[in-house]
Amino acid sequence: MSRTLLQEIAHQIFGSSPRNSRRSTRKPSHRDYERELYKLKLAAFENRKSYEQAQHLAKSKGWTR
Repeated sequence: MSRTLLQEIAHQIFGSSPRNSRRSTRKPSHRDYERELYKLKLAAFENRKSYEQAQHLAKSKGWTR
């Protein structure tokens, strides 16, 4: 049985079954924690790096001491 275009769009947006909604209420696993911690550390590193680059640029243009 094929889906209509509207059914396919709804399937892409809302998922195929209510089984997917149970997945969002599960407890986070250790792997999820590690993944989020990695993302947090990566963001902090990128922010620090861009801050240092902006500081160097300002210093080279004579805006700071």
